Amino acid sequence: MLKRITLVVILLVFIKPAYDYGKQILSDAQNILSEDNVITDVTSKVLSGEVMKDIEKTVTNSVEESQSPMVATTSGAVLPDKVNSVEALTDAFYYYFSQWETNFTIHYVGSTSDIENIIERATKDAAARDQYIQGHLSDRKIEYEYSKLDAKITVHQQYLTNAAQEEIVNREVASILSTISPESMTDFEKVKFVNDYIVKNTAYSTETTISPHSACAVLQEGKGVCQGYALLALKMLQELGVETKYVVGEVYTGGHAWNLVKVDGQWYHLDTTWNDPVPDRKNIVSYKYFLTTDAKMKLDHSWNQSDYPTATNDKYTVMSQVDHAYEVDGAIYYSNVDDNHKLYILDLSTGKTKRLTEARAQFIVGYGNWIYFSNYSNGAFLTKIKTNGTEQSIVYRDEVKDLFIEDGFLYFHTPDGLKQMEL
Repeated sequence: MLKRITLVVILLVFIKPAYDYGKQILSDAQNILSEDNVITDVTSKVLSGEVMKDIEKTVTNSVEESQSPMVATTSGAVLPDKVNSVEALTDAFYYYFSQWETNFTIHYVGSTSDIENIIERATKDAAARDQYIQGHLSDRKIEYEYSKLDAKITVHQQYLTNAAQEEIVNREVASILSTISPESMTDFEKVKFVNDYIVKNTAYSTETTISPHSACAVLQEGKGVCQGYALLALKMLQELGVETKYVVGEVYTGGHAWNLVKVDGQWYHLDTTWNDPVPDRKNIVSYKYFLTTDAKMKLDHSWNQSDYPTATNDKYTVMSQVDHAYEVDGAIYYSNVDDNHKLYILDLSTGKTKRLTEARAQFIVGYGNWIYFSNYSNGAFLTKIKTNGTEQSIVYRDEVKDLFIEDGFLYFHTPDGLKQMEL
């Protein structure tokens, strides 16, 4: 007797709302350089590729050269030729899923009176063992031929990626995490590192070669949608030893995905997608959805709460104020969205905040004892202030944006192009 079942997993196209930031209206001003600073136009260098190499994503590994390692079953046993229980069938499905196998056959020995439900339970339980794999499962077709005590189950499984691409993900994640020292980091620091890395290196987009729903697209192409953001966050945080969940829910645009993370024994929501400004703003990170509570997420997210742990601790609520953040020596200098974007400092050890200046600050960076920013209280002029809030002064009298520091130079964009200043 031959019976065929076709299971289709419908991929949700998660769409992030495009926030309208509006245009800043700035007064015209003449460039006036301070005696201590020399500004150089380096626009031509950017066009020739000499500058900003640190913010370009380089793909160093090709799919063709990758090989996927063998993955054991959760019990550690060698996969047998035949399985004789739901648990063993689940092990078999998990094994093949973890190998990203597209076509495989499992020989089931046992009563087949409820074979359809047995297969459904086994596939569901196998997928649930690893949320990262589960998030990459796509369409599935199952055919089985059976007698009363025997079934031959043939599976045709599709994924968002393949084994070779997932090996690249493994290598790239390992490479990224090798740049930090997890053993000396707090859970908060680990989560912030992952959030910042994904936001700074990703633009929200469906225009990818690899599925935009995959972690691989986010890593390899620097583009993706919320599913890819959340799956990569899951992968990186688990590698760092942070207990993490992959959450599927709804927002006003439709299906959406994000994470729950456990920091110092408490659960918090983390939405890296909605922490990434749209349109993309290089190196700018929002923290509106960083380590937040169920109550706050419910304002614009919905999910089946019974499927996930509760998040009620509001210890990190202050992070929702933070925009254009620069972190150094246990403190975050930031533009406070709750106080007209004025420049603040947050002491990470105490959680206390303090206004550093009345100036409205954007594109904040730092070097030594100085903080540099675009002063939106004064024509968006380049301004500097000491980390203790003293000696504020204008450095360059023209509209500046997109500040970054590299090799002892401060770079910033002006209406006339990219400029540099030695620090």
